[in-house]
Amino acid sequence: MDDVGLVENTGLIENECLIESTGFIENTGLIGNKGFIENTGLTENIISESVPVNRYLWVDLIRITAIFAAVAIHVDNFSSSWNQIPWMDWWAANVYNAIIRFAVPILFVLSGYLLLDKQEDDLAFFSKRLRKVVIPLIAWSMIYMIFSNKYDVFSIFTEDFVQRFLANRVFYHLHFLYSIIGLYIITPVLRRVLAHVTMHDIYFFLALWFLFTPFNQLIQFFGYDIGIPLEIATGNLGLYIAGHAIKNTRITSKIIFLSFMVVTGSIMLMSFGTYFMSLSIGEYDNQFMSMNITQTMYAICLFILLREAAERMSLVTPSIMCKIINAVAGASLGIYLIHPMLLHYYVHYRLYDVFLLSPSYLGLALFIPMVTALLFIASLIIVTIMKKIPLVRIIVP
Repeated sequence: MDDVGLVENTGLIENECLIESTGFIENTGLIGNKGFIENTGLTENIISESVPVNRYLWVDLIRITAIFAAVAIHVDNFSSSWNQIPWMDWWAANVYNAIIRFAVPILFVLSGYLLLDKQEDDLAFFSKRLRKVVIPLIAWSMIYMIFSNKYDVFSIFTEDFVQRFLANRVFYHLHFLYSIIGLYIITPVLRRVLAHVTMHDIYFFLALWFLFTPFNQLIQFFGYDIGIPLEIATGNLGLYIAGHAIKNTRITSKIIFLSFMVVTGSIMLMSFGTYFMSLSIGEYDNQFMSMNITQTMYAICLFILLREAAERMSLVTPSIMCKIINAVAGASLGIYLIHPMLLHYYVHYRLYDVFLLSPSYLGLALFIPMVTALLFIASLIIVTIMKKIPLVRIIVP
């Protein structure tokens, strides 16, 4: 996900569907023909900036899609119910679970695309991250600590809270903020390095990252392991730099076709792999869903496809629709942060009985997207209200 902040922006360039920036992930350049991206200095970062800048509609569309998928991941916990629910329901949950696995990885790709070639003072960079990421993380960690301790306000003044906060154990969905902060810490150094290397150097690094992270996890499945420690080529750093590489690579029709094949193959591998693994051991096994190689390659290739498709769509999108998309995207971080609380109330108070949104009543093929949409819209309304309240708005930047 990109930035946790919102940016106030001015100006709407209607013919290009460039819209106001308020937000969560922001663009850092203009797109040339055939998908080749040329940096023009009109850069924004994944966290919203405080200065007016324009960016393309596709950034907002990817951001909204990713956050919607993140909400769906938390709604769709039914695929683990192997042999406990009807087979049609299990397969619906299983396929949905495979499709939405791109949610968080694609935001790291977008962050690198938007941020790594921007030039700014280090002090200014970190002060913005403090306002837009660290403060919301602290605030929401306190909120969820109180929430998970039966509304005990004093729980945030305990050693347990400090330990949980430092170890990223306050609430399950806050992990993204910790991960993006880690990438932000090294961003000034990465910018300097990337400014003085060739694309061949970047491709070489990504090949190393692929070998030592996604591929190494794959061969571990078969009992093998690459024992050479190469810490710099692990974790989410590869996704971050992949975004930068995509921005500076001419996207040809062949790349688009290969990306489509990888996306399709990844979804099928996760879906059928999970089925056959679960079938072989007699209980749910999610190794294929959680494999780094399926999630990361899926996210990178889907990013390419979504960017190409959304760029074309932006040329024919009415300006009023651009504004609506921009407003929703501007609330993305807040939606991500607040939706687990709403999901808890929905389940705890059995609201699905009230609204006839029961899994048994609708079937999971309808239940999962409908409840996801309901939570997304409810979260959007709440965040929109919060953004109008002084002081409160700083925790949904």
